Amino acid sequence: MRVATNQKHLSMSEELAEDSNRLAKNFNAKGYAKIENIDSLLLKRDISVEKKKSILIDKLYSHILKAFSADKKKFGKNAMDSMKKRLGSIRKIVDKLRGINYYLETIFLEDLKLAKIKVGVKSIRLMQESELAKDELEVLEYTTYQLIGKAVVLDKRLLSEYAERENRILGKEKIEISDLESVLAKESRLFEHLEAKLPPPAEADMRLVKEPIFTHWVARIFAILSLIKYLYSKEKIIFGMLKKNRTAKIKISKKITHLMKEKSKLLEIMEEKATSMKTNKNLGFLVPRKSRRFSRGFRLDENFKKELHNLTTIVNL
Repeated sequence: MRVATNQKHLSMSEELAEDSNRLAKNFNAKGYAKIENIDSLLLKRDISVEKKKSILIDKLYSHILKAFSADKKKFGKNAMDSMKKRLGSIRKIVDKLRGINYYLETIFLEDLKLAKIKVGVKSIRLMQESELAKDELEVLEYTTYQLIGKAVVLDKRLLSEYAERENRILGKEKIEISDLESVLAKESRLFEHLEAKLPPPAEADMRLVKEPIFTHWVARIFAILSLIKYLYSKEKIIFGMLKKNRTAKIKISKKITHLMKEKSKLLEIMEEKATSMKTNKNLGFLVPRKSRRFSRGFRLDENFKKELHNLTTIVNL
């Protein structure tokens, strides 16, 4: 079976294997026990969503490589304790990235569409999910095979368990603003896929670093990571295009704290309007019949719920 891949994605996979090999070569238990605390970054809100996602993607890359580019011969109980902590940090990063993508796929895209900026069709995830999932799985399987052959921490004896596939390298890919919704949807599926590969720290034990489990496990995580990096590189190009539009640039550049204030203010205004309408309803004999229609109150309630949900989404960024 032939697998269609992009040269840039292949290059990123090779770079990932090289970075892993450098870390594995210099592995020692003492250094492995030093784990960066990312809690303050996860809570950081005096920054734009775009910038925060960029930092988190870099952290995801470095944390995964440092966690799994380990010399298994030097891997004892203390190292396992360190891996558990690293798994906890990685899961936190993935969870935050999923929240950011949810915001981008819903509130952000809706705002762009209201500004008449074409960023894709609303039903693209449903229209293409099955086909794209199949393509993605084929690419991931091919990338897994390639990574086992190039990353020193992975057992080359397991290559025979993977079907060697003919690779068809695609030409230069044309990227357009209208691709944004599709790119975000693919990223979100991969974040979900990655999270499923990361056990909670309490469930991790020494069996994970035994072969063949370790190679099957880590090779797939590396493959997902390389595809996320590739898709994110496309997203950055699209955001660069979007910034040429003044309205879009302003929306992209807003800090999370600013977004929170905007939504909070909107909710206050809606609440005041709801209170005013309730008062008018109680004084219905003074209000024209046309203004007392139940549907208007219902629409306001639904809009209020929607904006409250949006505020909650932004608060969790």
